[in-house]
Amino acid sequence: MRLELPSERYVDSFFQAMAEFEAEGDPQIPAGLTPEQFPAYVQRLHNNALGKNLPEGYVPSQEFWMVDSDGFAGRIILGLSYYPSPERVGHHVGYAVRPSRRRRGYATQALRCLLDEARKRNIFRLMPTCGAANAASRKVIERNGGVLLNPDPAEADGELRYLIELESTPG
Repeated sequence: MRLELPSERYVDSFFQAMAEFEAEGDPQIPAGLTPEQFPAYVQRLHNNALGKNLPEGYVPSQEFWMVDSDGFAGRIILGLSYYPSPERVGHHVGYAVRPSRRRRGYATQALRCLLDEARKRNIFRLMPTCGAANAASRKVIERNGGVLLNPDPAEADGELRYLIELESTPG
């Protein structure tokens, strides 16, 4: 598994993965997105990283795709800026692994790779979050140095907030 920037070459495996997410009741793309619209969707993801055409209240983010020998295996997103507040003390991190690729260490490896991408951008403070019941995601974050900020998820609408502090070079 490796991280790559979104690319049109993964159109088939991308839509196969999206069908898997949809079957779980967790849609990952705008409803009605078609393969014909896929190039524009990929371009929109690239534009997000540049801060182009963002909806009101959104901050730039860089999306990377987890790719394996079969193509698209998931996504991981790094917020490139944030508005400091009591709820947000670091850059956002979010990820989703294709259901058929789970339990293979992809998310742990992807987050580890994302930490290097953050360092390259001089981002040294990340704040991944997950649902309190999401034990797998908790392990991913903790394996990558995440420190739990709120032991009582009721304070944050059932969400656990972690902080990952990075050195300027990999540990």
